[in-house]
Amino acid sequence: MSTDIDIRQALRVFQIIADKGEQRGNRHYFKGIYAMSGFDGYDVELTDEKVTLNIYFHSRFDLGYKNQIDKEAFFEKINKIDALRKSKDKS
Repeated sequence: MSTDIDIRQALRVFQIIADKGEQRGNRHYFKGIYAMSGFDGYDVELTDEKVTLNIYFHSRFDLGYKNQIDKEAFFEKINKIDALRKSKDKS
């Protein structure tokens, strides 16, 4: 488990994907990231198929990845999606 995760940012990105993403089965897809929530809404998952971030109740999380390059690419996608919100706020 890593401690360098911005849970608030990840949850914002989850909401952006849920709002703007394309429905694919039980997940939403937007700009390279899939988002899915548990049936009760207390846990969410963000994944790009190489990296998976699961966020649980009380901001606990698990981050799964095979290598640092995949992890960095995943968080670059997360940052780009979050930046869409920031640019909208400036308008």
